[in-house]
Amino acid sequence: MSEKKVTVRQEGKEDKVIDAPEGAVFLQVLKMNGYSLVCCNGKGTCGRCRIRFCGNGAPLPGAADRIAFTAEQLRGGYRLACMHRVRQDCCIQVEFVESRQVEAVTAYKGGIKKPAEGKPEEKAMPGGDEPYIIAVDLGTTTIAMQAVALSSVREWQRGGNLHVFGEYSCMNPQRQWGSDVLSRLQAAADGQAEKLAEAVRTVLAEGIGQLGRKLGKAPQGIWAAGNTAMEHLLMGLDTASLGRYPFTPVSLEEMELLPEPEYKGPRIGLLPGISAFVGADIAAGLLACGFGERREESCRLFIDLGTNGEMAAAGKGRLICTATAAGPAFEGGAAANVPGTDMIALLAEMLETGIIDESGLLEDAYFEKGWQKGALRITQQDIRALQMAKAAVCAGVELLMEALEIGASDVEQVFLAGGFGYYLDVEKAARIGLSPAELADKVTAVGNTSLLGACLYGGDPSLREKTKDLCRRAEVMNLAEQPGFEERYLGRLNF
Repeated sequence: MSEKKVTVRQEGKEDKVIDAPEGAVFLQVLKMNGYSLVCCNGKGTCGRCRIRFCGNGAPLPGAADRIAFTAEQLRGGYRLACMHRVRQDCCIQVEFVESRQVEAVTAYKGGIKKPAEGKPEEKAMPGGDEPYIIAVDLGTTTIAMQAVALSSVREWQRGGNLHVFGEYSCMNPQRQWGSDVLSRLQAAADGQAEKLAEAVRTVLAEGIGQLGRKLGKAPQGIWAAGNTAMEHLLMGLDTASLGRYPFTPVSLEEMELLPEPEYKGPRIGLLPGISAFVGADIAAGLLACGFGERREESCRLFIDLGTNGEMAAAGKGRLICTATAAGPAFEGGAAANVPGTDMIALLAEMLETGIIDESGLLEDAYFEKGWQKGALRITQQDIRALQMAKAAVCAGVELLMEALEIGASDVEQVFLAGGFGYYLDVEKAARIGLSPAELADKVTAVGNTSLLGACLYGGDPSLREKTKDLCRRAEVMNLAEQPGFEERYLGRLNF
C-alpha cells in the first residue's frame, strides 16, 4: 500500500508532515500521531472531529458532513475526520471540538420528600464507629459517588436529611470509546470489552479509596446504579445481545462486583434493572421518587433525560416504562458546545424574538452561519437535533398516558430527573414542547435520583425487596412498535 504525505496544521503547534497509508481514515492517522480526541465514535454522529482541507483538496462531502456543517463551511473545506480516508497528498487544519467537561450533579431537590430541598446535609465525619455506605451513580457521561451515614438513610425516610460525609465525581472514562451507549457496545464487540470494564473499575477504585482515606475507614458497602449497558460493561458480561434485536440482557438482577478473585473489601453491589433500555438507574430513580408502592393509585410521571430519555407512568395500580434515544441533543450541539439546558433557554428566547419560527426554521439571515449570542452559536442542525429528541420524549409521554387511560388532568406530578433536569428551567422547557403543554405546571426538577435511589437501596435492606418487586411488575413499552408513534412524533416536532 502506497503512502501519502499529509501536512497537519493546528493552532499553537508547528506544522507536521505525516506519512499516512493510502486509504487510512484521517481520524485514526491523527490519533496515532498525537492529535487526540475524546468522544468521537467514528460514525459521524457527534460532529467533533472537524478538519479543514487547505486549498482545493477537500473530498466531496458526505451525508454526515452535511449535517455537521453549514453550506459555507462545506465550501470552505470543512469535513469530519472519521468519515474520510487519505487518497492523495494534502494539507489539513485540525479543528477538533473538545468535549465539554460536564459537572456531575449529586444534589436532589423539590418534591421528592420534605425537607429534601437542595443538597443533602453535609457533615464532617464524626468520631467513633459511625458506619457509612457509598452510593454510586454510574452514568454514561459522568460518575458520581457519595459517602452517606448509614443511620441517616432511615432518618431521611422519616422526613430528615441524609448526612453526606464526602463526594467524588468525574467524567466516565469510557467516553474515549464514544459518548453514547451504542458506540461502547460496538467497541466491546470489537474486542475492547476488557478495557471498557477496566476503565470504570479504575475510577471506582480511585473514588472509593479517596473517600475511605478521607474518612479514615472503609464503607460498609458500595451500591451502584447505572443503565443496563453500563452495568453489563462494568461486570464484563456479554453485551452482544444488547446491541441487536430483541435486545436481551444477560441479567437484570442485583449483581455483586468482585474486582479481582481475591477481593476482600466491602461488598460492591449493582442495583437491579427493568429492561435492556430501562436500567437500574431508572429503578433507583423510581424508588427515590416514591414509586415503590405496590398499588400505584395516584397518577404520576417520571422522566430522566440524558444521552437517552427514559420515562415511566404510574396509575391505576400499574407502572409502565419506556425509553427513547436522545443522542447529544440534550447536552448541546457539537458546534455550540453548550449545555442542553442553555440550548433550551436560548431556543425559548429565539422563539419569543422571532429568530426561529414554530417549525424551528431560522431566519434567512442566520440560516447558513447560525445565530450567535456571546460565545455561543446555535445552528440549524443543532435546532433540528433537539427538535427530534424532544418530539420523541413528548410522544413517549403521551403514549404512556394513553396506555394507562389517563389524561393530563389525572396526573398529580411529573418528576424531571437527572443532571439535565436539575438545571432546567421548566417554563422554558414547556415553551419548546419538551412535554405535553397541559403538564407544564406539574413538572418538578428533582436532580440526581439515581444516586439517591442507590443510597436508599444500599442503606435500607427493606427497600431492596420493594425495588426488586418494582422491577418485576413494571411493564415495558417499545415505542417503535406502538401504533401511531411515528404520527405523534412528527406532530410534536414543531415548537
